[in-house]
Amino acid sequence: MVCIMIIGLIIIPIADADILWGPYITNTGINSATINWKTENATTGIVKYATGEYYTGSSGYDHTIADTKHKQLHHLIITNLTQNTIYHYQLTVGNEHLCTDDHSFRTFPLNSSFTFIVYGDTREQTSLFTQMERHKLVADRIAQEENISFVLHTGDMICFGENLEEWNDFFNAARAMMANTTVYPVPGNHEDNHTNYYDAFNVPQWYSFDCGNAHFTILDSNDWADMTEQTKWLQDDLDSDATWKFVSFHHPPYSSDKRHWGGWSHLGDHWEYIFINSSVDAVFNGHVHAYERYEKNGIQYVVLGCGGAPSYSLAEEKIPGYQNSFEHMLGYAKITIERNTVTMDIIKVADVSDDNKEVTYIYPENTIFETVVLGDASPSPPLSPFSSLTTHTNVNIPMVGISLNRSVIDYGNVVAGYNSNNESVKITNIGSSAVNVVLEVNSESETAQNFYEQSLYVDSRLYNPAFIIAHIPESNSKDVVTQLKIPSGCIEAGTQGAKFVFWAEV
Repeated sequence: MVCIMIIGLIIIPIADADILWGPYITNTGINSATINWKTENATTGIVKYATGEYYTGSSGYDHTIADTKHKQLHHLIITNLTQNTIYHYQLTVGNEHLCTDDHSFRTFPLNSSFTFIVYGDTREQTSLFTQMERHKLVADRIAQEENISFVLHTGDMICFGENLEEWNDFFNAARAMMANTTVYPVPGNHEDNHTNYYDAFNVPQWYSFDCGNAHFTILDSNDWADMTEQTKWLQDDLDSDATWKFVSFHHPPYSSDKRHWGGWSHLGDHWEYIFINSSVDAVFNGHVHAYERYEKNGIQYVVLGCGGAPSYSLAEEKIPGYQNSFEHMLGYAKITIERNTVTMDIIKVADVSDDNKEVTYIYPENTIFETVVLGDASPSPPLSPFSSLTTHTNVNIPMVGISLNRSVIDYGNVVAGYNSNNESVKITNIGSSAVNVVLEVNSESETAQNFYEQSLYVDSRLYNPAFIIAHIPESNSKDVVTQLKIPSGCIEAGTQGAKFVFWAEV
């Protein structure tokens, strides 16, 4: 009998997957956060938590908060936290004393620097792929980012807002990310204005929050939204003395999407004059399943619908204000605010086939497509119609066991004084001996050669393009990352082209 009683007191660890949703974090501020979870049956729950410093020193928690109501979906608010501090927590569910692994989150800073993530359009496509196959690739990569204050999701998390099974898939695919990073949502058209969206995140239709010296405004751009009421609220909300101002809503007012060329301009008619007069720095959107960036009236309009939904194709002719883009690729934006500087890195996660049926290549961690400094007052130079730079790859001696995953690298538009796209070539040694690969650049113009001579990077190191060696281990693979940076003042001349030629040496 004594043994039975002792066994009854043991806390049994469980996998987070035994919980339908979560645990996941929402509504974090400088001194509070909400821990959320949903179970199949109605239960109670307890959250134990501690600062990172306490948890590291004692391997445990010194605070406990409970939700004693039997229900499926819980929103447990923790208060009296310290700003800009990492907290560890553990969720115990129900009377069975079943507990999750340790998780953590960071409270918002009051004035100091911070980093946040923006991505969106994570819904699956029935018969082609699931969220576990696409969205999870992006969410897991975000989960590996360090010191993230929050993630902003630009909408279309699922296909049908009323379908709880799809919501289960969303929370399952994003489990690792959402257990350790606060998520702020934007309503997309596929959420259908359904109560499932509002129940999950416990947010109003439009809202705002502050983090550090930045103000974030979330709007509803869908047909069901009351634009008159919302626009009046927006005018008051942006009347803020924050150093940086960001706005997010689902439909992009500017886009080169083939099916909706020009974007959803009616939204600009409602709101753009407010953005300009209120000194908004950037607007984040989704809906178009690609990455696009435009600059209008000093505001960066960034489309980040590349979180896992089926990829869209952009028109060859881009609308005015176009800066950069990619298609058929998964990715997200990582944005760091350091006092008076905002740096936005566009991170590539994977390539997707043109027919949307398969992922064709997964990029190494922190593969940056482009870096943009927001708020830069210097005007962007016009894009030259002769500035497109494309390289070609081949293998001179293929019998030694070298294979390449790409034969063409398109750097996009190349402009003097600005970075081009960052592109990767994956070289795999399929032989049995370790080899070196020598990269030689042969260009069709002196200008293109000059670009490479000053700024060819392999594995983030500057190399002489005349003789570049990348060592490939035996029967393994090596990712050779070429990054073309155009030096300021370099003059373009004629059509630019170049070739990579790979020699393999045993």
